[in-house]
Amino acid sequence: MRAPGLLLLLPLIAAAPLPGPALAAPDQATPAAAGQPALPDLATAMAALSDGRAPEGAQMLLALARAGRPEAQFNLALLYAQGFGVPQNDRESLYWGWRARLGGIPAAPALIDRLAEAATPALRDELATRIAADLEPRIAAGEGRAMLERSLLLVDLLAKPDLQTGYAWQALSAALGTPGAAVLRDATLARIEPRNRLAAQDAALAMLRDLCAGGMQGQALCATLP
Repeated sequence: MRAPGLLLLLPLIAAAPLPGPALAAPDQATPAAAGQPALPDLATAMAALSDGRAPEGAQMLLALARAGRPEAQFNLALLYAQGFGVPQNDRESLYWGWRARLGGIPAAPALIDRLAEAATPALRDELATRIAADLEPRIAAGEGRAMLERSLLLVDLLAKPDLQTGYAWQALSAALGTPGAAVLRDATLARIEPRNRLAAQDAALAMLRDLCAGGMQGQALCATLP
């Protein structure tokens, strides 16, 4: 049974400060990609939801969520959880809830917890794969924040956590100077059996070599490879 308490009238949720690229303020429109229509601002989407134009508001939130706005991702997750403006869908609610969690929305973990019964092991693995694909372009470009987000999928979302690979991404993120990554790296390393720790560290080097052969080629971290 679905836990009660999700709100139909959604607040304007702002992202908490997190390491990595600065998040756009809630009242600013996210720049559209070249050649694409301008995106709506979040306040306009929320106004549509509150004045009886729920599908229109959901459409605007979806555009913003796909553009990477964590506030829109969280509110879209709530819409899917309630079936307000969109057909009710726990898979999509969890997907956007996890995107919002990775984006730094403080309320996102509580929403994910409310949908825990829907998050079967198969669905957890499906979501981890889907979100990892979303992160891939940023990781290939050498963005430490995206590597840290990737690690959380492996450590916290997968039905069977992959601590060694999660550690490897955290090690690379920490090496790139992402704030908070070193703390998570050390916490994950402490959960890995001592006999497997060197293998996890070697995996990080192997991943870095692959990245340096691609989009990270020429970056300073690549010059440190043994």
